[in-house]
Amino acid sequence: MNTVDEVAPVPDSSPETVEQPAPPERIGWWAMLRRRPSLGGIALAILFWWKSLSPTLMPRGAVSQATISAVCIAFAIMVGTFIGWVVHRTMARFHWTLRADVRRGLWIAIGVAGGLVFITGLWVWTDWQNEQRDLFAMEHISATSLVPMVLATIILTVFLISLGRVVWRGVRAVDRWMSRHFQRTGATLATFIVVVLLAQWGGGFLYSEFDDWARGTFGEVDDGTDANAEQPTDPTVSGSPESLIAWDTLGREGRNFVTRATSEADLVEFHGADANVFRPVRIYAGLNSADDAETRAELAVRDLERAGGFDRQVLVVTTVTGTGWVDPDAATAIEQLYAGDTAMVAIQYSFLPSWISTLVDADVAQSAGSELFNAVSAAWSALPEDDRPKLLVFGQSLGSMGAEAAFAGHDVRTSVANIVNRTDGALFTGPTNDNAMWGQIVAGRDDGSTAWLPVYRDGESVRFANQNEELLRPLDDWTGPRVLYIQHPSDPVTFWNMETMWSEPEWIQEPKGYDIPSRAAWFPFVTWAQGVADLSAGFGAKPGFGHDYSISFVPGWAAVAPPEGWTIEDSQRLMAFLGKT
Repeated sequence: MNTVDEVAPVPDSSPETVEQPAPPERIGWWAMLRRRPSLGGIALAILFWWKSLSPTLMPRGAVSQATISAVCIAFAIMVGTFIGWVVHRTMARFHWTLRADVRRGLWIAIGVAGGLVFITGLWVWTDWQNEQRDLFAMEHISATSLVPMVLATIILTVFLISLGRVVWRGVRAVDRWMSRHFQRTGATLATFIVVVLLAQWGGGFLYSEFDDWARGTFGEVDDGTDANAEQPTDPTVSGSPESLIAWDTLGREGRNFVTRATSEADLVEFHGADANVFRPVRIYAGLNSADDAETRAELAVRDLERAGGFDRQVLVVTTVTGTGWVDPDAATAIEQLYAGDTAMVAIQYSFLPSWISTLVDADVAQSAGSELFNAVSAAWSALPEDDRPKLLVFGQSLGSMGAEAAFAGHDVRTSVANIVNRTDGALFTGPTNDNAMWGQIVAGRDDGSTAWLPVYRDGESVRFANQNEELLRPLDDWTGPRVLYIQHPSDPVTFWNMETMWSEPEWIQEPKGYDIPSRAAWFPFVTWAQGVADLSAGFGAKPGFGHDYSISFVPGWAAVAPPEGWTIEDSQRLMAFLGKT
């Protein structure tokens, strides 16, 4: 019986039967969220966290610091992970590998470096913050602030990283779906288009929802009336029975403005019983007083004429902030300087806080400022030249942007000539970084002067001041209409901008301002993120720092348009009287 040897089957090596590698196992959600950041991400995060501790424009507390640090860490991990991915792909392309012991050594080195940086950072952070607080004459923070700072940083960092991973997983899901229906190049392009469209839709949706929320919330605030704001009976202010502008159309801040005109009793108390004092004129047109900025301006001018505003010694055209607010310290200061022989006129263009108004109504402040000044100027110019009041312009913060708008030309010389030729002086406090004329002057400043204290053409017409001491001195060399900007080196409204993300700002360069720490230094993205937090802190600063100019209006007005015979001692006495020393 013949036998046939059993032969083991030979594997078919044809291409059609070659075993394909199994697709990579999909990582679950929980595993994805718990996954350790990349080596590059951790290394960059350590550097960014250390830089986030450095001081900038405003002192920071534990929560503010934690927020900045978390944003910087999350951003660094994202960038570091991308860089690591590029390096990994490059090494794979050239068949380079990193030995396991080298990789392990790198992780150990990063861990040791991170521990040292963390301990050192906690050691120096309070010292750095307290050095800056000394510049601001603020109380020190204690080492106990480190506990909430660290805990909040960890919580916020985990949240931001998790959020980023969820978003990235969503992008990957879209890409996988596209890959099943298109070729690789087409799938990548389709994924990019879908992500961009979703981002635009999401951004538009969020913007719309935020806009609706802001207008609804702050619209209700604007409709309200403060408990101590009652309809005035004095005919020299808007909202009175004789006024052309109804009380209930003024808005909350407009009602506050007209009811807080300096009283005759206060004027007499400062100037003396024998002084000739006047009831100040305050004119205000609210959003509901007329349909648009042009008609509000025209209505305000008619009410100004009715109240005798053009018969006063001084007429101040004021552009309000986003909420419609006029700084009461600014109004009181000019009224006291001139014993009430003044008129102030303003119109409302928004009821939103300035930072929101800037986002959703970018041009309304400029439009309102131009319309109001042009309307007032037309009526003022029609008067006999020797029978006109001093025509002054005032604006603070976003209001300064609007107040400049009537004069901003194509270059700095045109802008300065416009305001000098059309007014008798101007006072701008806390200008925004987006102010057109301010930007022209700072950019065209004399060589050797700084961005935080510019000198333009030797101070011929336009001057800048940081502190009251710079104004409480003889200014006899300042002739002609005077334009004064008062700005603090630490004011983030004036000096923060988007360019800080990728380029060094001038305020941080040497020499630094009197309230900027010597340790302040620029670092990409980090300084920008710190500036965002500084913006909110600036509004809560002490007078003389950040965005608080309440102590500077008396010397400011006295520098721009001093009454006849007014002295430095008079300014100091009025500052003491108003509690603004």
